Formats: sequence, structure tokens, C-alpha cells
Amino acid sequence: MERTQLGREFYKLGLRLGGLGTVLIGCGGGSLARALARAAGCGAALAGAEVRFHDGSCAACGAWLAGYYSFPAALFVRQEGAQVECYLHGSQEKRFTAVAASGSGPACTGEWDLLAGADCAWAACRAGDCLGELGPACAQGPAALTLALERLGYEVSPRPVPGAPLFVCGREGFDLRVEEGGAVFRPQGRDALAALADYVRQPQAVPAFRRLDEDKTQS
Repeated sequence: MERTQLGREFYKLGLRLGGLGTVLIGCGGGSLARALARAAGCGAALAGAEVRFHDGSCAACGAWLAGYYSFPAALFVRQEGAQVECYLHGSQEKRFTAVAASGSGPACTGEWDLLAGADCAWAACRAGDCLGELGPACAQGPAALTLALERLGYEVSPRPVPGAPLFVCGREGFDLRVEEGGAVFRPQGRDALAALADYVRQPQAVPAFRRLDEDKTQS
């Protein structure tokens, strides 16, 4: 069976297991096993199950974990070269109908990886070095906005502080609005943190978008 078709079968298996409530999943042998285990996990999660991945090295360990924690199902995917076997157990160590599959083609797949600390790295790169104590400020937006402001030297609050600038960032981190000194600024940049760094380091280069007191007189 071709690898992508095998992935579809494991996804469908996950969908069927999803109605059980909690599914415990483990794997061993290579990147193909890891990808298929995740495919099954995606199916189970989309079907409403709580998916728990474990790092046990064999199917028996997963079966024991399921029994110990009273999980209704434990799935373990074993890879040997391009061959894949799937072991499915119930919480009382009663084996369900055995599932076996054979993969064809290369034994390796692309890998999944997690880049940890992305918000911190983004904020550090955009903010650069601390400018000293800049006083209080209010941040409303993604966590990285607060991290960048703190790195620049602000004492950040989640609530508006009288007389302090208010930095508002869109949910996805691209747009920035600053309310300071009775004016609203919309600095431009590749993203909100780049705009923030430019605004704080070169405020004279950012024209006022409009003045709040002017809005009030016109309304």
C-alpha cells in the first residue's frame, strides 16, 4: 500500500477510535511509524477523543498504560523498514481485532519538529537591546507584544494606565496601533513587533494618524 494511502487508513482508524473517549497512542521503529501514529491521532481528535501520546517502546507498554489509567483503547504502530504493523488493545488488556498493514516505497518520511520559544525569539529579534527604563505601558495583543515591550524597557500592564502609552496589536501580530499623548499612531513594519521597534526607537519618524481630541470635537 502506498504511504499516503496508508496514512488515510490510519486517519480513518483514528476516526473510528474517536468515539471511545480517550485514545492512547505510541509508535516505534522510524519516521513512517511516527507519521502514521499522528495521522491516527488527528482522526481521533477530530472525532472528539482526547488523544494521549506516550513514549513507551513497545505495544505491551501501551496496553499496560491503558489498563492502568482505564483508557478504552491503546494503539501502537511498529515500523520495520517499509513494513508497518498496528497493535490495538482495550483497557482490560483484551486485544481488539488485529490490524496489520504493509507499506511500500521508501521507509522514511518527512519529519515533524517543534521550534520551541518562538514568541521569545521573535520579540528578542525585533526589539533588540533594552533602551533603559521607559516607564509604564499597556499591551493588548499576542504574548510576544508584551515580551517585546518588556525587552525594550517598559513596565507592562494588561490594563490601560493613565498617562501611559497603549499598544494594541491584532490577533495575528501584523498590525499595530499606538495611543499616546492624545494621538493615535499606526506605525508600519513587516509585522507588529517590527513596527513597535521603529516607533519606540524613532518616534519622530512616525506621523500621527489622528488626534483623539479632534475626533471628539467633530462628533
